[in-house]
Amino acid sequence: MRVTGLGFGILVVATLNLLGAAAAGEAGSPGWREWSPQVFEQARRESRLVLLDVVAEWCQLCKKMDLTAYRDPKVLGLIGQRYIAVRADIDKEPEIRQRYGDYGVPAVVILDGGGNEIIRRRGYLTPEWLYWMLVAVADNPDPAAHR
Repeated sequence: MRVTGLGFGILVVATLNLLGAAAAGEAGSPGWREWSPQVFEQARRESRLVLLDVVAEWCQLCKKMDLTAYRDPKVLGLIGQRYIAVRADIDKEPEIRQRYGDYGVPAVVILDGGGNEIIRRRGYLTPEWLYWMLVAVADNPDPAAHR
């Protein structure tokens, strides 16, 4: 197939748009880490909280959060400053399945450096709601304040 003239220009622009979207998707990520004891050691050492995103590969609302809430610049900035972002798939992590499997996906759980749960919310969270929750917990990590 030979593409010339206007068709070639459209093809080039479409290709550049796809490459730009792929690069933005990589840059627009919280920098997910795997669930591990080292995450909590780092959280204690740096006085940060742990944001646990409980997901499943088949979960459509998890994918929607990836495309919206976890690409929001305010959410990403706050996570980078105050949290360590951890993602765990309940179908691949037996410990996470045991702790949160009955709760459903998607679920957002915020823990302190000792692994103590501060708050958890299930279901799709808009960027605005997620940001509000992250600010509220970072400002007051007392679990009693969020029940």
